[in-house]
Amino acid sequence: MSHPLTPPHRLPFFGMLAVCLLTLALRILDLMFFTDPATGFVTNGFFFARIAVPLVCVALSYAAARGVARRPLALLGPCRGLGFSLLGLTAALGATALLCVSQLLGSMEVLFLVAGAAALLSALWALLWGVRAFGPLADPTQPLPGTLASLPGTAFFLWAIIDRFAVAPASVMRLGCTLRVMSAAAALLLLSMVLRVFLTPGLPVGHGVFAAGMIAFMMCTCHELPQTVFEFCHGSADAVQLASAAAMGLWGVTGLVCAWYATGEGLPLLSGPQKR
Repeated sequence: MSHPLTPPHRLPFFGMLAVCLLTLALRILDLMFFTDPATGFVTNGFFFARIAVPLVCVALSYAAARGVARRPLALLGPCRGLGFSLLGLTAALGATALLCVSQLLGSMEVLFLVAGAAALLSALWALLWGVRAFGPLADPTQPLPGTLASLPGTAFFLWAIIDRFAVAPASVMRLGCTLRVMSAAAALLLLSMVLRVFLTPGLPVGHGVFAAGMIAFMMCTCHELPQTVFEFCHGSADAVQLASAAAMGLWGVTGLVCAWYATGEGLPLLSGPQKR
């Protein structure tokens, strides 16, 4: 006996999209009027209030996720929006790798070698899995990708959080460093959910995909990207950092796409064997 699908529930998506865009507007205003472009320091205090805003949005994302389907039908594929966003991520990561190579040739710093290799590995992952997203993710006639195939996708995001937390550590005074660490953590959270969608399609991951997608969009696209553009325009960020932020911003858009899919029609939860 077939079970009916649960209807789409888009209200959580549009509600959280409005919240994320509001944080984007607030971050742009904060950068324009209350941030020292030379140092990145805030000029009017209220540092912890600036950290509290994204944390509140994280809590709202998980609360809103309760209203979406646990097994979204759309995440069984094809997911063309996910495919296009991953191909866009491929281009941004490829540009990051090329810029790292050019910096490496000029300075011979090992950090550029590591960053370029990480970006290249993740670019190849995004290309292959982006192409895969155009077909059914739960095709019973095709084998699922192996777990090892997901490892290259983690390279760029793992290096980002290591670089931001260890090489250029966050501090109470430099808000931009703290937000970048939070952005990298959000990117890794989304990656873990995207890998579950690809590796184990059909599991009840709708709540987690929605929450992780909205959090990544809020942190990577609405916070990190405008901040890096601001710093680049004032000479405190280079082309590598700008390309890396563009990749993060596109990854946040990937999260937004996944969140949209999660609010579509839902399949019934799997149950154990029934007695006749």
